[in-house]
Amino acid sequence: MSTTIWLTEALLYTPSISMSKTDTESRARGSWREAWYWSKKYGRGLITMLVIIGTIKIFLGELRPHFISTCQPDVKCKGTEYVSSYTCTNSKESLYFVRDASKSFPSGHSAMSVFEAIFLIWYLEKRVPRLRTLFTIPLFQMVLMCWAVFCSLSRITDNRHHWWDVLAGTIAGSIAAFMTCLFGCQNFDTSKRKRKTSLYTDHDHKLINSGSGNAATLGTPLHKEEINLNNVIHA
Repeated sequence: MSTTIWLTEALLYTPSISMSKTDTESRARGSWREAWYWSKKYGRGLITMLVIIGTIKIFLGELRPHFISTCQPDVKCKGTEYVSSYTCTNSKESLYFVRDASKSFPSGHSAMSVFEAIFLIWYLEKRVPRLRTLFTIPLFQMVLMCWAVFCSLSRITDNRHHWWDVLAGTIAGSIAAFMTCLFGCQNFDTSKRKRKTSLYTDHDHKLINSGSGNAATLGTPLHKEEINLNNVIHA
């Protein structure tokens, strides 16, 4: 996931045309900065989703399809009675694996695969110029979606989840991805990101080049900030 973002920004990053030549950062530095920014957004969204899913598993988790063979409970079911008290007797498996057998809902792998696929598809759609990649990007997006579907269905065929667990995980991953892309990444619109204005940047360069030290010129933005700061301190 992160590798795709780093490679995309390194190969296709273009400095902003609104910046002057003296202020335009190098291609390498700019691509690393952009890749790190989007990777942080992705990581925050993914971690938040996994924490929520982990909490749901603890309080609402159900038995996995392989629970009986993994736990080997010390009770014998008679008819359709509901058993609420039992003890796992399987000593061959680790305690973590035995406890995990009762945390089937929802599917974390399905949620994570769908989240990654939607985030990357959205990212490539908004960040990669279409004229350079007329067929490559749609093909890669289709591969990502197929990978998410395959990963989700494999949880059922591997006897790790029920179909409704996978469905719930898919819905959770989709919602988390849409919220991350729309609200966390602002639809990958770089114009909405808070940056230092060129006025302040030019002024900082002039202060350094003129050798004025820490003194700001009267009427400049920095001077106004100093006045406001002094007023707050004296107040």
